[in-house]
Amino acid sequence: MLENLKNVIDYLQEINYASIILRIMLAVLFGGLIGIERGRHGSQAGMRTHILVCLGGMLTSLVGVYCNQALGFNGDPLRIAAQVVSGIGFLGAGMIIVKSDKMITGLTTAAIMWTTAIIGISIGVGFYSGAFFAMLACLFTAAFLTRIERK
Repeated sequence: MLENLKNVIDYLQEINYASIILRIMLAVLFGGLIGIERGRHGSQAGMRTHILVCLGGMLTSLVGVYCNQALGFNGDPLRIAAQVVSGIGFLGAGMIIVKSDKMITGLTTAAIMWTTAIIGISIGVGFYSGAFFAMLACLFTAAFLTRIERK
């Protein structure tokens, strides 16, 4: 039984239709869960935005892995995905607003957007467990630590 589970896990870390569909579903699920939580706090970047960021991160890393594994290209398979890390900063900068009373808002949303992109990259390369635990940590940080911080 344990051997069968290992075979399934190995199969889902390869590039095949089943793993591609799983990666897309996980990106939508994980990004959506994080986005729903942000939407509850009134953030402009809610469920749809986080899904798209996670999906985009996942797909860019999957393209790199696909080029390396399926097409036999040499080089760094995460070179394309690395651009997501810097590029998402531009999107995150748009989330940060200085209010008239010189209060800065949107920093948490910008940080979570960046983390959501990295979760997508993790899913894209098949690092499902890392993506799952990072998503849980994201939700914990945004949902529960906010309450503690306010007290």
